[in-house]
Amino acid sequence: MRTLTFAAVALLTLGACGGRSSHVTPVDRNRITAAEIAKSNAANAYDAVERLRPAFLRTRGSQSLQNTDPPTPMIYVDGMRYGTLQTLSSVPTLGIVSIEYLSAIEATQRFGIGNEGGAIMITTQH
Repeated sequence: MRTLTFAAVALLTLGACGGRSSHVTPVDRNRITAAEIAKSNAANAYDAVERLRPAFLRTRGSQSLQNTDPPTPMIYVDGMRYGTLQTLSSVPTLGIVSIEYLSAIEATQRFGIGNEGGAIMITTQH
């Protein structure tokens, strides 16, 4: 009797776990897609980042006792250095394919020195 009860409970448990699969695409915490940007109704790249991935805009703390200003991400548009965080406001969201955050190490490997705060890469439909 116990074996039959256990088997019934196991079967019901497995049946409950096998419900409908939702086709939800997982969110990449280091990348913002064009679809996400469109849903955000943001007018410029800064607003889109602020609404969708505010962690891109946070500084990581100072790097030395002599220079207490924390490094901020550099902005790159279509692989070209564009400026600092403030320049994000001048990039309209229309035409942006993706916005991606690179850590300091990734940004230095890709773009060279001067990216201690990481990088925000914007890819457009150029």
